[in-house]
Amino acid sequence: MASSPFAKSTSNPGQGTIHLTLLPPATPTYSVLNYAYPLKLLPSTPHILPTPETRASDDSAAHSSTTTPLTHVPLLFLLSYGGGLLPPDSLSIALTLDALTRLTITTQGFTKIFPSPQSSPLATATQTLHASLSHDSGLLIAPDPTQPFENSRYTQKQVFELADTASLGVLDWVSEGRRARGEKWGFKECRLGCEVWHGGENDRSKRTLLLRDNVLLSSPEPSALARRMDNLGLFGTLILVGPLFAALGDFFVEEFDLLPRIGARDWGDKSPAISSTGSLAPDDARKVEEQRRLSQWRRERWKEEKADGVLWTAARVRGCVVVKFGAREVEGGRRWLGAMWKEEGTVGRDFGEGGLMCVR
Repeated sequence: MASSPFAKSTSNPGQGTIHLTLLPPATPTYSVLNYAYPLKLLPSTPHILPTPETRASDDSAAHSSTTTPLTHVPLLFLLSYGGGLLPPDSLSIALTLDALTRLTITTQGFTKIFPSPQSSPLATATQTLHASLSHDSGLLIAPDPTQPFENSRYTQKQVFELADTASLGVLDWVSEGRRARGEKWGFKECRLGCEVWHGGENDRSKRTLLLRDNVLLSSPEPSALARRMDNLGLFGTLILVGPLFAALGDFFVEEFDLLPRIGARDWGDKSPAISSTGSLAPDDARKVEEQRRLSQWRRERWKEEKADGVLWTAARVRGCVVVKFGAREVEGGRRWLGAMWKEEGTVGRDFGEGGLMCVR
């Protein structure tokens, strides 16, 4: 038998490698992009960033403390054959961002976790990501929700190592299952882990752990987890770190502080009431009008949160902002998150429209 003229593959099943570098003057390019079944990494057309003039004229740009020479941000779809993972499928991704590069990672739909085979009821689908971000780089991971089917098992671990001035935004959300088939948190187990480290570029022993977030959704009884979730159909976590996401993190914390509280005396907006702007200077009048617009948007958002059963909280943790949220249905959570991201503007401004695909 004739020998194959092709080199023997060194890739392991489900393994992927991504290395993004910057070609002069400001063109992010994949120097390495490979993957093996059942993983698929599909690069899409890079999304154009607003021009510097547009960014400067955007009122929301006042929140941003960083500028960039980049004109576009690459968009990468993380996929698996069949649209999901069948235990014991295992995906492992190594990601490196060189200095001054940015990348958006998303999906083309729900990541389905299929039931464990009857012959191996303890089989677990796993996905791991290890990302290294150099200085002034930015990574946004904004997939559609994970959808574990009934009797499935899933474990996910993400580890991020950030250099000084690197920025990270990670959205991780999970749904109750296939609502149309009556599934309601009927999976066996779902483990989601995320670690964020800072420093240690030259010596890993000098890294500092900024955040370790773990979510465990499991129950020995099929209906016990559904009772604990208290009518929520979606649960998610949003982690924001670094200068690119500083304004968005501040926005979430400030909006959370303004939420109506039980027992509070004032259930309305805290913005001062101004009847007329005719006597104000043009700049002051524009600020007042913007304040009015934001107050109206906030009141309408509160009504939508109540209608969609959205519950959320935001807190600062060692330089990170962590947002936890839930909603009665996936679309309600999507509407809420999209409203927050679009109103503040960082995601679309600094990562292009690709960063907003998961909330459309």
